[in-house]
Amino acid sequence: MELISLGGPVVVVLIAISIIGLTIVLYKLLQLRHYSRGKLEGARKAVDAWVTGDRESARESLERQKTPVAELLCNGMSLLSTSGERKDVVEQQVREELTRQGQQIVSRVNAMNSFIELIAYLSPMMGLLGTVLGMIDVFYGLANEGGGSDAGVLAGGIWEALLTTAVGLTVAIPFAVIHAMLESKATGVREVMEDQLTRLFTANLAAR
Repeated sequence: MELISLGGPVVVVLIAISIIGLTIVLYKLLQLRHYSRGKLEGARKAVDAWVTGDRESARESLERQKTPVAELLCNGMSLLSTSGERKDVVEQQVREELTRQGQQIVSRVNAMNSFIELIAYLSPMMGLLGTVLGMIDVFYGLANEGGGSDAGVLAGGIWEALLTTAVGLTVAIPFAVIHAMLESKATGVREVMEDQLTRLFTANLAAR
């Protein structure tokens, strides 16, 4: 409460958006459980079995995993297994459908990352705004007192004004790191999906 009374409405806004941001981060952590390194490795091993010809085992393994990437790969295996005549045309259609499904997964993984980035970008700007408003208030008060204020009063007003910048940076730095980690994870998921889907099609071509 003391921090809020010293920083004013800008600090209130910074605290509010940081709480919202932390809520989003917790949601993202729950969401990313389905894209852990172990589960992505399980999907890769299933594709390994598909490539070596053990296709029934590969599909059963993916069905047990129950993750978005596993479901995507399992759909691809099912569609490729049922292709009959005009195989080239069917595989092109399968590729387009799996690409569409993969893009949906990537969109879900990237969902709300932009809001985390926005918090990291705006927080120092809002802190600086609070400092500028605080400095205006300090010098306005000094002007009204006609130069009778001592250095201690001036210093006290300045450090209170700088408080909002400190709060803004304190909010921005962790969210900048979190955003970088989320972006890195999304890139990793996309690369894994692209690699494993490519292996599905190349294995299917080799089996002809």
